[in-house]
Amino acid sequence: MTGQLAELGLTLQFILRTFRTLFSTRGNMRMILEQTALISYRSISTVSSAGLFVGAILVLQFNLILSRYDAQSLLGGLNTSAIIREIGPLLISFLLAGKVGAFTAAELGTMRVTEQIDAIECLGTDPIQFLIVPRFVAIMISSIILLTLGLLVSIAGSMVIASSLYGINFLTYAQTIPRFTDLWTLFCGFFKSGLYALIVAGVSCTQGFYATGGARGVGRAVTKAAIYTNFYIVIANFVSSHFLDLLFQLKETFR
Repeated sequence: MTGQLAELGLTLQFILRTFRTLFSTRGNMRMILEQTALISYRSISTVSSAGLFVGAILVLQFNLILSRYDAQSLLGGLNTSAIIREIGPLLISFLLAGKVGAFTAAELGTMRVTEQIDAIECLGTDPIQFLIVPRFVAIMISSIILLTLGLLVSIAGSMVIASSLYGINFLTYAQTIPRFTDLWTLFCGFFKSGLYALIVAGVSCTQGFYATGGARGVGRAVTKAAIYTNFYIVIANFVSSHFLDLLFQLKETFR
């Protein structure tokens, strides 16, 4: 438990250091754009494929329940709301943790154990500005891009499955979406996506930057990045869901 708290404290400290560097320096835009394009390109096929099957699976599960109560007309709204509010952000974050997060931790860890980061410091360059900030910001930006793509693919895939398996036409499916999906639902989805992306970026960059012990140390950094990222995301999911529910109740009270 003490080790987990120490890792959490180290990650939070590193995230704050990264944000201070981000807002106090200039000249990172080109590297941020390059990293964003690279991350998005590497993950676009995985996110699209996973999004398609997640939408299909949710249709099967929701239809199984709704058909018992003759409420299949609500399938489109309930399925879309679940994708945007919960499944979409969680799916994208886990994919980023397993693919982008692990790659970032390995890349930075290799630079650390081969003394490339030490060489950058000896040249008078801040490694946080040169190495961390572009990757950190790029993961957060690409998560929003990938989330949008994943949601669109999931919704489109669920419409196709609902039509082909259960005879629900596209118009009937789409008519109930506004009943369950509003601006608040979109806000919740993108809020969670940003929070999870912050965790993926922070944990992977921290573990890679502080890796020690040669090639074995790089492997430990990648493993710890994957474990802690998923662990923190699960906790953040619970806390953010509760926080958003309280915020919604507060909003309704003052309306």
